[in-house]
Amino acid sequence: MATQYPSIQSLHRAPYPGDGVYTKTLDDQRDTEDAIVDVVDRQSPADVPRAGLQDATTILRSPEHVRFLGSTLFSLPAAYVALDASKPWLIFWTVHSYDVLGVLLPQEIKNRATNTLLHFLHPSGGFSGGAANSHIPHLLPTYAAVISLAIVGRSGPGGGWERLVSSRQSIYDFFMRCKRPDGSFVVCQGGEVDVRGTYCLLVVATLLDIITPELLHNVDKVIAAGQTYEGGFACSSFSFQDDQRVAMAEAHGGYTSCSIFSHFLLASVQPPKRLESLPESFPVPIDVDSALRWSALMQGEAIEAGGFRGRTNKLVDGCYSWWVGGTFPILEELHRREAEVKGAANGSTSGKIVPVDDDDKDEWTDEPSIHALFNRVALQEYVLLAAQRPELGGLRDKPGKRPDLYHTCNNLSGLSIAQHRLTHTPEEVQKQRDAFKSDKGLPPIKPTTPGGGWKSEDERQAMRREVWANVRAWVEDESASLTVGGQQSCVNTTIPPFNMLDIRLQAFIDHFYGQ
Repeated sequence: MATQYPSIQSLHRAPYPGDGVYTKTLDDQRDTEDAIVDVVDRQSPADVPRAGLQDATTILRSPEHVRFLGSTLFSLPAAYVALDASKPWLIFWTVHSYDVLGVLLPQEIKNRATNTLLHFLHPSGGFSGGAANSHIPHLLPTYAAVISLAIVGRSGPGGGWERLVSSRQSIYDFFMRCKRPDGSFVVCQGGEVDVRGTYCLLVVATLLDIITPELLHNVDKVIAAGQTYEGGFACSSFSFQDDQRVAMAEAHGGYTSCSIFSHFLLASVQPPKRLESLPESFPVPIDVDSALRWSALMQGEAIEAGGFRGRTNKLVDGCYSWWVGGTFPILEELHRREAEVKGAANGSTSGKIVPVDDDDKDEWTDEPSIHALFNRVALQEYVLLAAQRPELGGLRDKPGKRPDLYHTCNNLSGLSIAQHRLTHTPEEVQKQRDAFKSDKGLPPIKPTTPGGGWKSEDERQAMRREVWANVRAWVEDESASLTVGGQQSCVNTTIPPFNMLDIRLQAFIDHFYGQ
């Protein structure tokens, strides 16, 4: 398998192509290439997948990263005042990084984090970026707070989960206040439309069991319209007419991942026997092949250490290890579903068509999975060589940048995606459907408009079963694991599209679905 993903040390380092005209962008690109090459050349090549050299940074310096995270756990440098409205994110980046590294926090710290997060819960619904008596609720910190509570909280008195249970209706009402008539969402009262907010909302609605037809109305159309000619997605789409929308900007890694994640969550609502409360076409399709192509092309060359960039002709950045790399398990599953539909129409049972390595010629063959969408070894080498600060810990954008909590979290999440192979199969979904208990769960959410709810209780239960089954259907293929640097570099498996460990995800969604 290692030969399928060559090390950057074995690849030719060709400079990123220019057009012969000097620009500041090209100058920055050359500076980045030089900085990365300087770091890589000072390291010995990693053994793949055998243990890396102990005197090189081809191993993950977990103890140093744990110390870095600990240095900001109770106090932050003055520069972090700029993130005063992002406090739930600071907690999420920290506790999720600990989870990926396999560090168990003491219960005292978990309790303190839980209490802090609950101070951000706004009386009118949703979570604020800071204390609820001085900040308005916002979709993005609502995601960060809920996922953080899934990590550090628990059921029972003082665990935080019961506060979420009692706040489901107010959170839902906040979501509906953010909803626009065209199906999009503003991120807060008076805020802008942004697909990142839509993604955060759909994750929370999925986990807390507060999905309704009125919440989903036209969301799929807004997301699909954000796909650009390149294949990636823009931040939002503009409506020229009621039935026509167009992407508002260029494709971007963060917007693309949030759009792909959102589309997958929407597709997970519709069971095989379609729901009458949703349109027959729900969710409207996206161009999966185009999104695959764009995402794969965002991976940098050997001279860029195999990192991902967020836009065409822009610099590689460690945060896109997750924001682009994290989409590949989702894209693989969406590709499988499309191939299954096309195969059924053509009388074929093939699940996927993938390229295979051949020294003499290019061939295509039927395979049970897509392995070669991106270079898993190269992405790990970017994280370990270019993004890792070995002496003091923390992970960064690229050499020359300072590490921070955001880049530490997203580099580690991307490292997890590159090491572990996740599958989402119809067999596993059906297994979870069969295990679902429809007589269990929390009371239904009250819609804000007449006719905004499900047409029947049977239909609502069918939706709940499908959502729960799809969330729990991710399975790791341990035979396909690939770790640069050996066991010392291995991290825990994070689950897209939620970006949390499976053990956290299953316990949390089981609680809110009564399973």
